[in-house]
Amino acid sequence: MPAMPNIKQETLSRHTRPPYSNVARLTPQAVNCQVCDPAGGCLSKQLLVNHQQPDRSLKTNRSIKAGEHVFREGDEFDFLCVVRSGSVKSYMVSDDGEEQVLGFYLPGDVFGLDSSNDHGRMSSAVTLETSTLCRLPVACIDSQNVTDQLLRLTSTQLQRDHNLVLMLARKDADGRLASFLCDLSRRYQARGYSSLEINLSMSRQDIGNYLGLAVETVSRTLTRFQESSLINVRRRALEFVDLQSLQVIAGAQA
Repeated sequence: MPAMPNIKQETLSRHTRPPYSNVARLTPQAVNCQVCDPAGGCLSKQLLVNHQQPDRSLKTNRSIKAGEHVFREGDEFDFLCVVRSGSVKSYMVSDDGEEQVLGFYLPGDVFGLDSSNDHGRMSSAVTLETSTLCRLPVACIDSQNVTDQLLRLTSTQLQRDHNLVLMLARKDADGRLASFLCDLSRRYQARGYSSLEINLSMSRQDIGNYLGLAVETVSRTLTRFQESSLINVRRRALEFVDLQSLQVIAGAQA
């Protein structure tokens, strides 16, 4: 295992950060599409004829509790979902009953794209925390603009899957976890949230499952990162103290 780089401790006051309470949060009451704009260009907006009355074109599910399934493997493929607030994980169950986490979805992400015409859904999706989702009926997806955006989203997800395969093949535990955390930071930043304070809504078990690591390894690595002043973890609130050094461990360009 490569040695941990020499970390120069920095004070958090050097960074300008919004309050943690504003990180990736949207009240379930914000049901108007002009209020909810998680990524600056939500897919659901392109399906709306009248933004003031979104229910004419899509069904909005409000305040789905943590641990509730949005859909299950084998269900009919009749809608896509956009995360308005909260987070969702997708997973499959192997023949021997083992769960394999496929991905995590944050505000602004579209999920439910994987399907089979013959067998319906190819995976299951469950909320990691109380979440608000927009259901987009597949029957409404008939414009060229929406089709083009779906192709772009699918391409982005395929690229993330490709990067995951390469990461699992080439990186040790430190590199895998650092890459995962840096990716979360970039994704939150792309959505207009703080890149230095994020909500780690997924469990250590889910992270380990996704990265091919034992849960004990995930916990030990997070503790080591914290002791090296790379991050600060308070339950599920994670602060990046030295993101640049974490990117070095991940193998990214500093």
